[in-house]
Amino acid sequence: MHISDGILSSEVVIATSVISVGLVLYALKNLKNSNIAIVAAMGAIFFIASFIHIPLGPTQIHLVLIGVIGLILGSSVFLALLIALLLQATLLGYGGLTSLGANLIIMALPAFIVYIITKKGFLNFLNEKMKYFFIGFIAVLLSTVFLALILALSKEEYLLASYTILLANIPAMIIEGLVTLFLINYLKKSIPDLLEKVNL
Repeated sequence: MHISDGILSSEVVIATSVISVGLVLYALKNLKNSNIAIVAAMGAIFFIASFIHIPLGPTQIHLVLIGVIGLILGSSVFLALLIALLLQATLLGYGGLTSLGANLIIMALPAFIVYIITKKGFLNFLNEKMKYFFIGFIAVLLSTVFLALILALSKEEYLLASYTILLANIPAMIIEGLVTLFLINYLKKSIPDLLEKVNL
């Protein structure tokens, strides 16, 4: 779900870069010294997760784990994913430097939204397993919607591709939801302190 250099219009590049700078500054303002290690660890997990490819028919999807990372980091997710996306762009060729702002919005903003939704208890009407599943599902759904929206705003010819992206990522949403369900169950049993902020 990374956008490469040269895909977006200059107006969208500028707008997404400005928004991303604001989000990163907000995250820096709320960052505590005691959280720096966990921010670095979550950035590394996001980076490594991109190597886990799951075959799906003629294509492959890869995990992003942004639902879980968002729950653990809150607003600091913007810092963790900024560093991970920068490393992916420079070392692996995933995404690009001019599209870094757009990719940060696509990946980190859904993680932060899921954090807020969960912390405010908006998913509490669901049973425990469904809630954990939807944390992962909604994160990837929002990420896909932001990707499609940014592409559609950039160039008119990307409009059809935006609809295709939404449909093509439904399996990724389901798989991410299932993985998130198991991950949260594991974290609650082994490292419950990580999820204290969201009252899970």
